[in-house]
Amino acid sequence: MLVTTLPSLAAAGFNVTSFDRTFWGAPDTTLGVNGYTIEDFEDVNLISGFQVSVASPNGNLAQTSTLPNTFKPSDDVFGNAFTLGGGGVWDGQHGIINTRTNQTFHYGDSGSWGTVTFHFNAGASSIGFSIQQMDRDAFLIVNGTSIGTVFGLAPNFMGSNGRQGYLRLDATGTDVIQSVAIMDAFGGGDGYMFDHVAFSPVPEPATMTAISVGALALLRRQRARR
Repeated sequence: MLVTTLPSLAAAGFNVTSFDRTFWGAPDTTLGVNGYTIEDFEDVNLISGFQVSVASPNGNLAQTSTLPNTFKPSDDVFGNAFTLGGGGVWDGQHGIINTRTNQTFHYGDSGSWGTVTFHFNAGASSIGFSIQQMDRDAFLIVNGTSIGTVFGLAPNFMGSNGRQGYLRLDATGTDVIQSVAIMDAFGGGDGYMFDHVAFSPVPEPATMTAISVGALALLRRQRARR
């Protein structure tokens, strides 16, 4: 098993860690997302603090907390792309694909497959997600700016039918992840499936203040004991 950790190619504020397809279904501790907030797309209502949008030539899904449908790969009426290689579900039975309806279109209908964006409303210090069926490379766009391509940042991923693996993106320094988009690098409307989106929200100022006050009080008590 190969785990590749690489700095992003175009943005010093983000690092990418990739887990190849042999890690599919690995526990959160292995992925480095233990204790994160998890969205597994098992119903249409997304977890608090997380939203999704999709942009395609044939129509868009505006940024939303409620998906238009759930997607179950075994129900795909157009083929078996999202069940190949063991399937694109990381956990449960459902995932999300890059269409405005979260349902498949004919695979030749390239205009209905678009750019999916994950939005982290309060910002996140670290995020992760699985990828299935990425036949060719795609840009990884963080906060509106491309930091490179998925296969460039995750050279242990294979561009082929089936599973690619799991990708984790960590902000460094004072940087915060507000959004992550995946866009076909060739503009041809490739179809992708994602699951197990994990994120570590940035603490709110009030929370940080409470933590600081608590730490200060603890320090004072320790000094008093001495």
